[in-house]
Amino acid sequence: MDHFLPNLFVPGAAKSGTTTLHEMLDFHPDICMSSVKEPVYWNNPEFINFNEEKKEWYHNLFRNKEVTIKGESTPSYMVYPDFIKNVKAHFTFTPKFIFILRNPIDRAYSHYWWMVGLGLEKNALEKAFIKDLKKPFGPYDYYPNHYYHFGLYAKWLAPFFNTFGIENIKIITLEKLIENRVKTLNGCFEFLELHSLENIPETIANKTHRLNFPKLFHLNKKIIQGRYKAPKYAKYFISKRGVEFIRARLRRLTILEKSNEFEYPKISPSQREWIKHYYLADFEKLLELTGLDFLEWQDFKSQ
Repeated sequence: MDHFLPNLFVPGAAKSGTTTLHEMLDFHPDICMSSVKEPVYWNNPEFINFNEEKKEWYHNLFRNKEVTIKGESTPSYMVYPDFIKNVKAHFTFTPKFIFILRNPIDRAYSHYWWMVGLGLEKNALEKAFIKDLKKPFGPYDYYPNHYYHFGLYAKWLAPFFNTFGIENIKIITLEKLIENRVKTLNGCFEFLELHSLENIPETIANKTHRLNFPKLFHLNKKIIQGRYKAPKYAKYFISKRGVEFIRARLRRLTILEKSNEFEYPKISPSQREWIKHYYLADFEKLLELTGLDFLEWQDFKSQ
């Protein structure tokens, strides 16, 4: 079975409204967005070894095969070169790309508090940001703490422009989507050569939550994913079949996924100015690359 080939990707940026955009695009009668919003298919480390079952799983994410546009939204496609490599190797046509970006200051701040809510970040904002800045960017196999790196939009977008051409790329911002969702979404539909819609229901997805049992949640998830290293002696007491049985039972343990929405503190002016400093050079490159002005990002207006 060949890989199913969507003709639309929403590759990011992370914590910039990709989930909201995914759901809003799906309102259009001529668009079918994948039932799993983030399949992580085309940049999966196991991509070259995908079997027929995995390929069929991906194909089945697109329920309505008769519509004009079939799309999916995996933010990590934006930052990993394997995505572009695999698309070039397997596609017989050039798909369309819609990137939703967010003021990189607010994106980094939201990302930080998302990780705090997951119980995976204990450092103060400034220390966590600098820690990411100082380490080389690399693949991640769990929740990412790339607060700084994910906001380097020009760096990540340049290979897409060079490979697929500006005519196949549409860039919107979360700020514009919030300000006027109908106008912004109709701009996307026009880009996809679809008719416009007069009304699009408001959707607010992926709000920041705080897990009630973070340690147990992550332990459970690592066991399910096979990432937990059990003591060596455990193999003498639990068979492989027993391990699969335990994982199956843990998948149904939804109580550990319980969380509460919480309002994290508003970013201070000094924090905004401090984070802005680290994005100035990339922002200048972004202006040149895209030809857009991003005036909705008030922090960068004077640049």
